[in-house]
Parts: sequence; C-alpha cells; structure tokens
Amino acid sequence: MDTAAPFEASVRLGETPISLKGSASASEVQAQLDVGELALSTFAPYMADVLVPELDGRARAVLGMSWRAPQGERPMDLQVDVSSLQVDALRLGPSRRPLASLGALKLQEARIDLASRSVTVGKVLASRLQASVVRDKSGRWQAQDWARPGPAKPDSATPVPPWQVTLADVELDGGNVTLDDRWPAQPVNLAVSQIQLQLKNLQPLASKPPDMPVKLQLRLGPAQAARGEPGRLGLTGSLRLPAADSALRLKANVLAERLPLHELEPYFGDRLNLELLRADASYRGSVEAALPAAGMSLALAGQASLDDFRANTRSPAEDLLAWKSLQVRGLALAMAPGQPTRLAVEETVLSDYFARLIIDESGRINLQGLIKPAEGEAATAVATPAASALVATAPAGPPADIRFGPVSLVNGRVLFSDRFIKPNYSANLSELTGGLSAFASANNATGAPQLGDLTLRGRAEGTAALEIDGKLNPLAQPLALDIRGKVRNLELPPLSPYTVKYAGHGIERGKLSVDVAYKIEPSGQLTASNQIILNQLSFGDRVAGSEAPNLPIKLAVALLADRNGVIDINLPVSGSLNDPQFRLAPLIFRLIFNLIGKAITAPFSLIASAFGGGGPEMSQVPFGEGRPSLDAAGRERLDAVAKALVERPALQVTVVGHADLEFERAGFQRSRLDQQVLAEKRRVLARSGTPPAEGLTVSADEYPALLKEVYRRADIPKPRNAIGIARDIPQAEMEALLMAAVPVTPDALRELAVARAVAVKDYLASREMPEDRLFLGAPQLGRQGDNWRPQAELRLAPR
Repeated sequence: MDTAAPFEASVRLGETPISLKGSASASEVQAQLDVGELALSTFAPYMADVLVPELDGRARAVLGMSWRAPQGERPMDLQVDVSSLQVDALRLGPSRRPLASLGALKLQEARIDLASRSVTVGKVLASRLQASVVRDKSGRWQAQDWARPGPAKPDSATPVPPWQVTLADVELDGGNVTLDDRWPAQPVNLAVSQIQLQLKNLQPLASKPPDMPVKLQLRLGPAQAARGEPGRLGLTGSLRLPAADSALRLKANVLAERLPLHELEPYFGDRLNLELLRADASYRGSVEAALPAAGMSLALAGQASLDDFRANTRSPAEDLLAWKSLQVRGLALAMAPGQPTRLAVEETVLSDYFARLIIDESGRINLQGLIKPAEGEAATAVATPAASALVATAPAGPPADIRFGPVSLVNGRVLFSDRFIKPNYSANLSELTGGLSAFASANNATGAPQLGDLTLRGRAEGTAALEIDGKLNPLAQPLALDIRGKVRNLELPPLSPYTVKYAGHGIERGKLSVDVAYKIEPSGQLTASNQIILNQLSFGDRVAGSEAPNLPIKLAVALLADRNGVIDINLPVSGSLNDPQFRLAPLIFRLIFNLIGKAITAPFSLIASAFGGGGPEMSQVPFGEGRPSLDAAGRERLDAVAKALVERPALQVTVVGHADLEFERAGFQRSRLDQQVLAEKRRVLARSGTPPAEGLTVSADEYPALLKEVYRRADIPKPRNAIGIARDIPQAEMEALLMAAVPVTPDALRELAVARAVAVKDYLASREMPEDRLFLGAPQLGRQGDNWRPQAELRLAPR
C-alpha cells in the first residue's frame, strides 16, 4: 500500500447510478463520486428523526474527496470538494400544499475541510422560491414546529472549535413568499413577490460577521390582488448579520415605490387614534440602521412621499384626514440611543388634502391627539401627524430636534368646527392653497417658539374668499400662534337652518365678512378679536312651528344696519386656554350705541329701498373676467333695475364701466381667444356658403378643431421639431401660447370698461328706458376695495 493503487466502482441505489473512482495508498486517498438523479424521499426515514414535514426533491452531485494521513507535526487532512450539487423540485411538506419549495438549488465550487471544520462555497443559486410564513394567534411561528428536538449533547471537557462557513456568492432568482400573521388583533396577509436577492461573502456562523454586499429587489402588497397593486422595493448596500459580538447593521441605498403602509397598520395601529384606510409610502435615498443591545439607531437621507392617504376616526367612523400626495424633500433623520432625535426637512408639499379640524372646548386641536402616548408618557401636543409619530417612536433621551423648511399646501379642503368660541362656529373651507415658512421644535435665542409665516388662500362655503395670514408653530408645546383670518362675502342663505333654530326665521339674502385674530402666548394666554360684518341681511317670515323665541328679528336687523345696510359687530375674546373668560360687555355696548345711532341718523332706512326690495348691490352689474358681454345674471339684474327705474321717471342713470389690468389679465386673454375661435367658425361657415346664425356659439365638439386652426394660422412662436416644422401640442398648451400672445394694455382695458358700459346702456334702452335718461360715465380703471369684481356701475341722479 505504499504505492497509490487506482480503483473504480459503480452501484445503483434504486434507479440512481452511482460511480466512484480514484486512487488510494496507506497515506493518501483521492476519489471522485458521481451521483445520478436521486430522490430525497429515499432518505425519508432518516430525515423524519430531525424534520417533521416531509422533504422531497431530486438531487445530482459530483463530489471529490482528498485524504492525507498525519505525519509528524502535520495533522490529518480531509477535504470534500463539491464540483456541482443540484437539487430540483425541492419541496418541504405535502406535495399538494407544500410549506416551502424551490424550483432548483445549485451549489458550485464548494469545499468542506473536515479537519479544520470549515465550509467554503463559491456560489449558491436558488430559483423559484415559494413559501408561506404563518404565525398563529399565540405568537408562535409555524416554522418553530418543523424541527424535532434532538438528544441533549453531553458536556465535553475539550472545547470543540466552531465551524466556519463562507458562502462567497448567494443568489435567489425569483421568489414568492406569503405572510399570514394571525397574532395581531387584525390578521395581516401580505405577498412578497418577484424576489431577486444577491449576497456576497455570507458567513452565518462567524462570531464577528463581516459587512457583506447585498442587492435586493421585490414587490410587496396585499395577499389578495383585489385589494390593490403591490409596491416595489430595491436595495443595494451592505449588511452585517447579528452575532454574539456584533449587532445587525444595514447600510444601503433604497428605492421604495408605493409600499402599502396600510397593510401593516395592525402592527402599529394600537398607537393611533385613527383608522388607517390607505397609505402608499415611497422613499429614495440612503438608510443606515443598527440594532445594538442599547436600542435601535437609524439614519435616513433622501426624498420620501406618502400618497393616496386616507384615515377615519374610529368612533364614530367618519372622514378625518386624506390627501393625494405628501412629498418630503431633503429628508434627514438621525436616531440613536441616548442621543437627541434629529429630523430636518428641506421642503414639504401637501396636495389635494382634506382634514376634519376641531378646536374643542378646552382650546385643543383634535389633530394633536392622533398618536397615543405610551404607558407612563405624557400626552404630546405635537399637531402634525408625522412629527407626532416621530416623537412617539423616538428612543428615550433628550428632546427631539425637529426642523422643517417651507411647507406648501395645494388645493385643500378643511371641515372646521370651533367649539372654543361661544356660540360655536363651523365652516367648510375649500381650494386652500398657501404655505408655512420654516419652523423648528427648539426655541429661538429669546426662549420663545420659532414661529413660521403662514399664508393661506381659499374659499369658505364655496362662495366666500378666505385669507389666513400670521405666524404658527405646530411643534410648539404648548401651542403658540398669531393668526389673522378674513372671509369676504360669505353667502348667508345656506346658513338658514341655524337661524331658523335659534331665531325662528330663515335668511333670504345677505353676505357675511369676518376679520378674526387669534394670538396664543406660550403661557396659554389667548387674545382674540372677531370683527363680523353683515351686508344686506334680510330675513323671511317666521317659520311655522318654530320653537325659537318670538323676537322682532326683522326690526332688530333694520336698527342694527347702517345707512348702507351693513351690520358691524366686534366680539373680543380673552382668557386662558384652561379657563377661558369671555368679555361680552363691549359687544353689548356696541349694540346699544348702534341702535341709538340708527334711530337718530337713519330712521327712514327701515322702510326705504332703492330698487323695490333690492339693495346697493343692484347698482353693480357683474361681468366675467375680461369679458364685455352681459351674462344671464347681469341681464336678470338689469331687468329688475329697469322695472324700478321705469316706475321712477325723475331719476337718470349714469353707467360707468370698470376694469382692472392685473385682476382681469387672464380673463381678458381668454375672452380674446374665444373671440378668435368664434371668428374662425364664421370663416368656415362663410367658406362653405352658410350664413352664420344670430347668436352663433362654438360647441364643445367643435372647439378642439377650431382652436387647432386658430393656432395654425397664428403668427406666434411655436414649438418645432428637429427639422423646423411646428409640431402638434396638447390643447392646453395651444391655449396657453395663444393667450400669452394677446396683448393686455391699459388702452385695451379702457376699451373693455367702455364696452361694458355700452352693453348695460343698450340693454336698459331695450327695456323701455328712454335714451335721454341714460348716460355713459368715464371708465374706471383699477380695483376699488377688497370686494371689487369686474362690473359696470349704475349711478343715480335727479333729472
């Protein structure tokens, strides 16, 4: 046996051929083993001792073995080289509903050194993973029941060195995993699909695992496809596995698109005072995370968004918050045990949003309590949901340092109720657009909260213009703000249900304008003023069956109104947020003085009316922005004016047209474009020999083709292709280019004002008004007052 002798053998194990060949001597053996396709079920009785579910598949392998006897100080050497090992159709569990399966598992360039207890694998490739991860209501994972407990290992006096395992390249090509978690109060069912995973230098048994490169792509969504499209997640970076001497660590660039955050709500919903219906989260940037024993540390830097958000109150279930898109740009977050949490955001944009906003009897905003405090924590006063969540999840330590750059709000709607003011006030605010400048959780150098500049524009109740300006810091604890709000020309008839309940009369007509100012000091001291102006308020007859006190409401309104039909009330409010004190004396005295002044200075205004039941607004004939022609509302108003003037022959009328260059610029250009389109239709009719009908209009179906022809004929700069030919562009872009080419000059606006006056004068003349009683006044250019609208003004004078 001193000389190596070759050997060769072959056998069959069932239907599987196995061949062995090599050479051997007393001190060295070299051999190669080829195993044909072998069913793993052949070894089922052996595997049943350690594995509960059945394991099956078809394996093929080419193995090499090298043994060398010890000599002197050189230890024995025993190695097994795996040239190739492939298992197809690997399955765990029953064949009809396997617990997990792999289409194929391949090992290449593997070496097992039994003497040094090490395993090195060049590449592991797994494909077509299918698995189901289940946790029952008791919190036990199904996989915990797969392995059978083995016999207790006897203590060894001689320590055995641990095995060293290195997988140089691990790839998972295609995988689908479903999660069925029944442990939360509301079960979670998720599907992780299209998994692509690559790991480099994986050492799962090392006491100090290295940082290994990792790439991951997958789709995450609800297990039921009908509940929505899955989101995408891509990750590239490095990963360190947890071990005795190291913590889990991830450092990667992440691209997440529309991950369904609402599907994970059962895991954190107990910390929320709301029901999360929908929230698609996206993130593009870097992530650094670690889980040491002291607690989690996290660092983010990138762009984030939360889209299609919808949340309801729990009891009763009604709309609370919703938005189309929340974009957070320049996000920088740092959290570490014992360190202050730091959050910085360069810019935030919230678009197409809705909020149910309530100020309760104690002065607290309902959105401040969206995050439940943990046991032993005081309730947070943070008013923004994102900041509330951050404060609630931040590790214990110094106060968080939160800094926000400008916040933009686009096209919002707020259903607002103020129960702090008595009587209560509610309003439906829409088309809210504006922003809040930079603010932070830390106080400024003087110790006061850093307040951001707030600007908001919108509409109230769909009819009135709304303006909100001031300063606000939603992170301040307690709440600090200094805000002024204006509502102009709120139509009052929709509020008739309130007046019927409390006064017994419905509102027939009238407008409301409000100027409010709220200032809350850090001490909780509130100072507020409410300037309320009612214009041309008119009540109807008493509603039959009303239980409201039978007061002379119409007489009271007439006495309160000034000679122009305006009621002006100022209601100052001051006190503490904890114990508000309302000072009603100024209001009472103001009412008394108004009544006295009314009786002295305007006694006949109780019965006088310039237009037989109308009011001063009847002297204003509205026009569309930039348009010289009367609309239906204008003609209807002039019909009433003509009827009143015919009954009063001693009066003459001067018609003054109004226009404003900046206010009507867009409307003027739109009007000129409509005229060009109409002229194009007349040209088409003339070319076809069809005489244009009186009152010719352009239908919606005709408009695109006519607009395109106007654009083609227009001598304006146009977008062109590479060879210089004007290319087709969308309708909106054609309109924008044509409108931009319309010159808007002071002379053109003067002509517009004159044309409006002529239109009103001609219409009145057609309603039996003699020409000698109608005059044109000098046009008025520029806005006069906050309530100005495009109009023609009627001025009365004796003949």
